[in-house]
Amino acid sequence: MKRTIIFLLTAIVAVSCEFLDPRPIEDLTTDELLSNAVYGEGLLAQAYELLNTDYIDYTEYYTDNAVPAVPGGNALALGNWTVQNNPIGEWDAWYEAIGYLNMYLRDCEDLLYSVSDAALNEVLQKQRRGEAYFMRAWYQWLLLRTYAGYPQGGGECLGFPIVTEVLNTSDNLDRPRNTYEECVAQIAKDCDSAIVLLPKWYNGAESYNSNANAGRGSAMAAWALKARVYLYAASPAYGPSTQDLWIRAAQVAHDAMVYYGDNNLHDFDNTTNNSTSLNNIWIQTEYSSNDWEYSFYPPSLYGYGSCNPSQNLIDAFPARNGYPIDESTLYNPSNPYASRDGRFDRFIFRNGIDYNGTVVKTYIGGPDAPGGLSLQGTRTGYYLRKLLNSNVRLTPGDVTTSYRFKVFLSKTELYLNFIEAANEAYGPDDATLGFSANSVLEIIRNRAGIDSDRATSGHQDQYRLDQAAAGKDAFRELVRNERRLELCFEGHRFWDIRRWDLPLDHTIRGARITKSNLPDPVNVALGATVSTDYCSSWETLSAVNDGFVPASSTDGSNGKFGNWNSANDWGWIQYDFAQPTSIAKSEIYWFTDGGGLLLPEEVYIEYYDSATDTWKSVENPSGYLVTMDDWTTTVFNTVETTGVRINFINHSQSIGVIEWRVWDVSYINYDSYEYVNVENHSFQDYMRYVPVPYDQTLIMSNLRQNSGW
Repeated sequence: MKRTIIFLLTAIVAVSCEFLDPRPIEDLTTDELLSNAVYGEGLLAQAYELLNTDYIDYTEYYTDNAVPAVPGGNALALGNWTVQNNPIGEWDAWYEAIGYLNMYLRDCEDLLYSVSDAALNEVLQKQRRGEAYFMRAWYQWLLLRTYAGYPQGGGECLGFPIVTEVLNTSDNLDRPRNTYEECVAQIAKDCDSAIVLLPKWYNGAESYNSNANAGRGSAMAAWALKARVYLYAASPAYGPSTQDLWIRAAQVAHDAMVYYGDNNLHDFDNTTNNSTSLNNIWIQTEYSSNDWEYSFYPPSLYGYGSCNPSQNLIDAFPARNGYPIDESTLYNPSNPYASRDGRFDRFIFRNGIDYNGTVVKTYIGGPDAPGGLSLQGTRTGYYLRKLLNSNVRLTPGDVTTSYRFKVFLSKTELYLNFIEAANEAYGPDDATLGFSANSVLEIIRNRAGIDSDRATSGHQDQYRLDQAAAGKDAFRELVRNERRLELCFEGHRFWDIRRWDLPLDHTIRGARITKSNLPDPVNVALGATVSTDYCSSWETLSAVNDGFVPASSTDGSNGKFGNWNSANDWGWIQYDFAQPTSIAKSEIYWFTDGGGLLLPEEVYIEYYDSATDTWKSVENPSGYLVTMDDWTTTVFNTVETTGVRINFINHSQSIGVIEWRVWDVSYINYDSYEYVNVENHSFQDYMRYVPVPYDQTLIMSNLRQNSGW
């Protein structure tokens, strides 16, 4: 804020490589420099440059979601947080960015972007000004989120000193913090200014509105930011959590959703690995790298395994029927990872998961446990998987990269912001605004694959309906858990715990897994010859026994079987073995596209009886209940045979199969699980609010410190 124009211009030149004026910089006046679009826009570029684009927000280690692989890497949570030792926040950098933006808004309104095209020049002038308003709102939001609190000596909640003009060394810099609500109003004002100047999206055909600009602020991003700010403002940690504040937050989130338009969420893969996905409202400009995978892949995948999700977080993932694991009939403590919410395996590397042909093994003595391939291993039994790209390989001699980006604002978060605010304002099922909190949460849970009645079509979610019927308080707990799962490792949990006034202390737990001494079952399908009565020419029969582990029943990414145009006809897939083989269990993963390929309505399994040269039904099958988004498992009496066949029919549509596994034994090879305490987080109550930087309070006497620090 006290920097001279020469210092600013030095920074600007560092981010611009298109300076063509033959005169040296020192010979140009300030007005000449700032009238040049290259130099003037350098101010804006510096504001973008100061964005934090680290993949994981390390505040996650200060919550009940995770611990760092190296003990002590989160000393703040272990009782070592002092006003002089405060790693939270970037006060100087954020005000530096605001200083650049204030100068841009003051001096760069008439920058000349195009001499030959007046219309283009006007568009870019308007658009860049809108970006400056949005970016100032963003940095103001970071200051408010981070440093808001109640000052020493009492009084209402304060935010940060609002600075919207260019300050000189002769100005009074000893400014007091504005009230929380004054800061909210200023951020909302800048968002509104940005909305009227910016394009809704960067998905156009012109150079100034194409996807190449995805890292720039947009009108949709300004709407989403405004909704987030109002949600925080309604939260109990910052003042009276009144219904009026919740109504305001719900209304703005609703308006942002209406402005967005589309009422569906894209699937997880299309969101996290696709910079053009409109589920990503504002992202970092994408770049090619494998640094995230090096940091977070487990050792068996040649990563450092730096982030270890907690058992606390694992237990928050419900069973696939939507019920918490301690209330679900599907949950088996002896096999705790089976029949879980589909987000679990998408977000977490756990013991036994298959990833690109490598099985992660975190059991004691396994390659991913402490003392395995890495001395440290995992402290909790788990590694972070969320947002990593399965196309990235780190195998020596076969190292690949992928395009990636950090998401700052997403449609998923916007939906969750509305759900929370609407529930607090109106209750779960009140559709005063046109749709209810419950109806939007249904969209979130549907994408996760929650289904309490898989025997019927569509998604049934009885637990969500029960919580909504129980009222606002019960529904609030479900909403908060969904927010925890959907936004884990994206930098929200630390702040959510604080704004909700939840306890700050946590005992972080992990799993110690002892491997069963029984031999592993063998999937004999891998070596079998596969045949069928009919497979569509564009489908891939060989995909059914290639060892692929699907993410869901819509995951045809590795190929699939399909017999389109076979409605009401029995079809079959057959495995033939080179020699007599004992089999006792079938697992099949059905495919559906919701249209021409659906789940079967009837299924049965046969084996080839060589003595009679006939096909016979397996004896005592455990059942053929068809399952979506999971393996349909059938256990039967062990039989030695050279062939096995699965028969299926849908009376109105055709059938799809992603993978069919056949096992040589029927027993369940359960490992044993012990849950242990990993570390204790020690926070005092006053630590709900982050301290204002100590050095700033020494310089600025009017900058009141948060109480307790």
